[in-house]
Amino acid sequence: MSKTKPNPAMQAAIARAQKAQNGIQAAEVRHVPVDYLRLEQIESSPYQARKDFQNIEELAEDIRANGVLQPVLVRPLGHDRYQLVAGERRWRASKLSEQATIPAVIREMTDLEARTHGLRENLQREDLNAYELARAVVELVAVQTGRPVQEVQAELGGASPTGETLDVLEEALQLVNKELTYLSFRRNYLALLRLPEQLVSAIEQGASYSAVLALRAATEKEQKEWLPRVISGEWSRRQIQQAIAQRQREQVPTPDMGEVNWKKQIQVLNQQLTPERLSKLKPSQSKQAQKLLDALAKLLQESHEGSA
Repeated sequence: MSKTKPNPAMQAAIARAQKAQNGIQAAEVRHVPVDYLRLEQIESSPYQARKDFQNIEELAEDIRANGVLQPVLVRPLGHDRYQLVAGERRWRASKLSEQATIPAVIREMTDLEARTHGLRENLQREDLNAYELARAVVELVAVQTGRPVQEVQAELGGASPTGETLDVLEEALQLVNKELTYLSFRRNYLALLRLPEQLVSAIEQGASYSAVLALRAATEKEQKEWLPRVISGEWSRRQIQQAIAQRQREQVPTPDMGEVNWKKQIQVLNQQLTPERLSKLKPSQSKQAQKLLDALAKLLQESHEGSA
């Protein structure tokens, strides 16, 4: 008798549930108290690296069926209010599934500690898109060095970042666990932070970041026309580059031998063919110039006779 094949979706759900349960058990072993907070008591973190919260319906369905198995991390703000440090997808999915409460670990943290913890936690997630990863890395370097984000971003994009900045960057990249170096991060990720809003939005919707980068060479009209194809996956970087190359070929002007060009060339010749300049030609050059003028005169005469 044949065995029933396991359902991949069910196996994935069981694996996620087991991972979450292990997290709760680990917290219990460390005697970390878990509270149940009302969803309206919690507010989003201003330091959240993740910007894409689309497609959380599956998580909401799982929470509706099984509850939240892994607590979120929050810090108290006072007056029975809390701010998320980690777990915003679970919090949003809980709201979507109309849960009243959510399990939470409450921990006292300063702004700096909350921001650092949230960035580190997000960098270790495998589902961050390229833009979120780039933003989180630069923000973590800025937090760790106590400098503005724009200043750090400019330094990393410059010719020679300081040793301190590169050391902190290397630590941040190790959290990502993608074997990134400063050079590969600069080449493949840093440029994303300078993209226009509509291109960032495309990345947040799952578009290939290499294809989005290629769109920088397109016009605004082309970007508007091609973005849906990039977001849907129909067009890759190769298709964009081919479309731009085709447009550039079509824009190359063909040589115009019309009346305007002839007039311009005759004006240039008139300025140069002065008796004074012709008198300075060597005998061989003077002979060659005479031959050219004779040939031109003959060509024009033949053309006139042919059109008569």
